[in-house]
Amino acid sequence: MDRQNLPVVWTPRLVPLAPSGVVARGAVVATALANRLLSRTDDQLAELAGVQAPGLLIVLSDDPTLLPWAEGAVYLGRDASAPSLLLPTTHAPSVPLPVLERAIRARFPELSVPLAVLPGGKTVVSVSECRKPMVRATLQAWKDANP
Repeated sequence: MDRQNLPVVWTPRLVPLAPSGVVARGAVVATALANRLLSRTDDQLAELAGVQAPGLLIVLSDDPTLLPWAEGAVYLGRDASAPSLLLPTTHAPSVPLPVLERAIRARFPELSVPLAVLPGGKTVVSVSECRKPMVRATLQAWKDANP
């Protein structure tokens, strides 16, 4: 059996992780999150860090109360047993976290940590390029390019 290709099943966590980020994938959810962010003041945006890609928006904050909400977005948090990963706050993998972390780091050696593990799509994104402060013009340009 090839252990590198074992499926990872995500099941509900008994105790959710504290959120330190939120991710929105797909045009509808990501645009909704961008709209929530754009409704904030520049000072409020400056408290957040973010990274964008086509159809993807990730927002990070040391203060979970500052993270925006959008229907369909997924909150990410850290687990001490896999410190280089940001994981879904409400779901845990079927493999031990240290094993998952080692496997992801081995599979994606070119990605800088921390790495966001996005549920449901076998997606891993480096959030090392998250920029703080979040800038309104950059966010608006991303939104305009991702209708």
